[in-house]
Amino acid sequence: MNFEELGISESNTFALKRNNIIYPTPVQKKAIPLIIKGHHVMAQSKTGSGKTIAFILPIIEQLRYLDNEALILAPTRELAKQTNKVIKDLGNGKVKSMTIYGGVSINNQITKIEHGVNIIVGTPGRIIDLYKRKKLSFRNVRFVVLDEADRLWDMGFAPDVKYILSKIHTKYQFMLFSATLDYDMRKLVKKYTKNKFEFLNLSRDSLTVSNTRQYYYLIDRFEEKYKTFLKVLRVEKPKHVLVFVNTKKTAAWLERKLKHQRGLSFNVGIISGRLSQVQRENILSDFRTQKVNLLIATDVAARGLDIDDVSHVINYDIPKFPDNYIHRIGRTSRMNKKGVAITLCLKDEYEYLCHIEGLIDREIELKTIEKKEKEYYHNPFY
Repeated sequence: MNFEELGISESNTFALKRNNIIYPTPVQKKAIPLIIKGHHVMAQSKTGSGKTIAFILPIIEQLRYLDNEALILAPTRELAKQTNKVIKDLGNGKVKSMTIYGGVSINNQITKIEHGVNIIVGTPGRIIDLYKRKKLSFRNVRFVVLDEADRLWDMGFAPDVKYILSKIHTKYQFMLFSATLDYDMRKLVKKYTKNKFEFLNLSRDSLTVSNTRQYYYLIDRFEEKYKTFLKVLRVEKPKHVLVFVNTKKTAAWLERKLKHQRGLSFNVGIISGRLSQVQRENILSDFRTQKVNLLIATDVAARGLDIDDVSHVINYDIPKFPDNYIHRIGRTSRMNKKGVAITLCLKDEYEYLCHIEGLIDREIELKTIEKKEKEYYHNPFY
């Protein structure tokens, strides 16, 4: 099946081909025809499955080029910018779009809105700010999308999302896309669609990426954890690795340790809530181009990141919530590429690993440190 058969016009199909997108992914096959027909959609599909094009393409197909015609709510500025890039790539120069988020000049955003824009992609807080200043109108809204809805909820944006929806009084088409769904999200979709929506479930039967090889190392004592991590780096030789920790403090500590580690052939970076927006964007750009090939991140700092070709995800800290494990390892094996996910698990944290295995309904393979590797780490010159 190709995009023409899904109802996409020749000009928009050409834009896809120009961006080397030829065949639709499963979520695109299911969602695009329904959205073009005007259905409300609630879709559950895992990270990296092509959700963005699944809603952007049919919106572009149906645009009347009105001001503020489509509103897309995103959990992070990074995801907002990535989504806007897709719009620019597929819009054939006709679609006026912009991002709205905090941490940058609100006056520049107001100026751009006043010049006219068809699609707005933004984070809830700044959108509410502009609405309350009467600089952003919802009177022409025809499409509303909640992108990565589970992240919006995790980050505490649910009240803001509900406030925004309560202020839109047009007859709009509602779309919610998420890797996981909870009761509150389903209740919201039912309310704002009058319980008339299509539910697409493309991930619950496979919560974790099948192409991802998953391992864990069981560590006796906390003091052995860092050495085990170095062993993993030496054995795996990852080309492009994302390392997750649970706190900003651990992230800063690990960055310092690695940058002073003798013989380590990695360019290390960190993405943290302590960074300015410019610093965040620079480090993400360096990671995408692999100027930085080992990036340390917390769950919050990494939410919404869309980075291809991550060969390895390493959980330096085991996540305390099983859902976070799914989101973390979803950063590798994107778009059917193979990847590796490795978790460092202290013995007194083993229950967390069991919860994760219960959620994904599979065992994670145990790996051990070989004797020669142990001897290697006693070498004081490493």
